[in-house]
Amino acid sequence: MKFTDIEYFNKLSELESFSKTAIFFNVSQPTISFAIQRLENEMKKTLINRNRSHGEISLTEAGKIFEKHAKKILQEAVAAHEEIDRLNLPTIEFGLPQIIGNYYFPKLVKHFVGNPFFQNVATHEAGSDLLLRALKNHRLDLAIISSVEPVKIEGLETIEIDRKKYSIVVNKDNPLAKQKKVSFEDLADEKFVSLKEGNVHPIAFRKLEETYNVYPKIIYETPDINILKKMIAEKTGIGFIVEIAVEKQDNLATLELSNEKVPEFIISFVYKKDLQIPGIKMIVEELRNNSIFDQDR
Repeated sequence: MKFTDIEYFNKLSELESFSKTAIFFNVSQPTISFAIQRLENEMKKTLINRNRSHGEISLTEAGKIFEKHAKKILQEAVAAHEEIDRLNLPTIEFGLPQIIGNYYFPKLVKHFVGNPFFQNVATHEAGSDLLLRALKNHRLDLAIISSVEPVKIEGLETIEIDRKKYSIVVNKDNPLAKQKKVSFEDLADEKFVSLKEGNVHPIAFRKLEETYNVYPKIIYETPDINILKKMIAEKTGIGFIVEIAVEKQDNLATLELSNEKVPEFIISFVYKKDLQIPGIKMIVEELRNNSIFDQDR
């Protein structure tokens, strides 16, 4: 089975025209026809229904099955090329959101010392949602990300590290600071400041809004957690922030949400299943056992 034949079939199923497919690849129409015939001979099934009078085509049931697998073959081939091309790169591309990077990376990095593969780590800081897209598009080797649901994506290996709670964060002079708990319904008229889209916080906040049909006003968004905390300290608004992001020196008050259904801040180590990293099994086992993160608790 020729790789080019699969490429021709995939494009033909998309364009539904032999002539358009031939133009796309800058080849003759018989070249496309012969490629399809070779595939049909190998599969021993008709893959394409041809309407010669109208020049139209459609996929047979066998063709639809082959199309599904052909797309996977092409995606894996592209991924293989990208990984092979990156073999000569001196760094490993490691994605870290700001909050997770601040809290977890100092504990994790000491376990990379002595592993030659991790001597040159290039960290990329962005929101977890953006980092997950980069992983799926093969622009990152691995990442530690947060999510509101367990990450289950074909082609990616995921090890859940930890789960943390979200808190309502206010200035210590705010009347709410006298409370230890608050329900989300009681915050309907409050003004919030928030992290921007691309982070997991807005996703968790929307989930909370939809669950309780309460939609407080968000008056400002920022990509930086430190700016967000300063805005809360300056009484610009209140925040919805994961507990590990608020430290004593921030001089802010945190309130537990009393609602039953509050999204969790799920922290996971994510990498491509077929990624060959020396020592990766050791790191994965330590993450699974929580040995790295239990040491400093």
